[in-house]
Amino acid sequence: MEHTRPRIGRPPIADPEALRSRLLGFIERAGYGNASMASLAAEAGMSARTLHRYFPVKADIVWGGIESSVETLTLELDNADDGLPVIEAVAAAVARVFDQNAEDLAVMRIRLRLIALTPELRANRSATFEGWRHAIIGFVAARRGEDPRSLVAVSAGTAVHTVLLEALSWWALHSEAADPAATIAAALHGLGTLNAS
Repeated sequence: MEHTRPRIGRPPIADPEALRSRLLGFIERAGYGNASMASLAAEAGMSARTLHRYFPVKADIVWGGIESSVETLTLELDNADDGLPVIEAVAAAVARVFDQNAEDLAVMRIRLRLIALTPELRANRSATFEGWRHAIIGFVAARRGEDPRSLVAVSAGTAVHTVLLEALSWWALHSEAADPAATIAAALHGLGTLNAS
């Protein structure tokens, strides 16, 4: 009978999203400032060098993994009902993005809670969230028949984007709020009512 020799070389490749979920829980328990890459690597059962292959810097653990949502949001906005007002159309598009998001809501809440409570993370908002802002500005501009660089398109689109981010932070910090999409819709609706009050 032939004996199988043990494999030599790199350890098996981990699933980045499963690894991220595990490490987010550890970061929340330890505190973002207290969780070093060395301690995170130990939690993951790998060397710090291997962990850096997955996440070059610690912030990537929190911010990464949501890059595809920009493309999804842009597609949903492109297919938005022309009969809906801008704010309602954005709320509906965001709800569909969340419907397609495979990330567990508990993991999403941890991620967003860390961002909300950590000034360093809030100061370094990811390229993904900037992508969301540009997608919304483009949508506002298209609806108004304006250049995306116009004053109203940029300011209104950025305002809607800011409301969206703040609603997500509020949802993350309030466990009684079950649905992030509904929280965003309520916040955007509140923005839309300001002109009437």
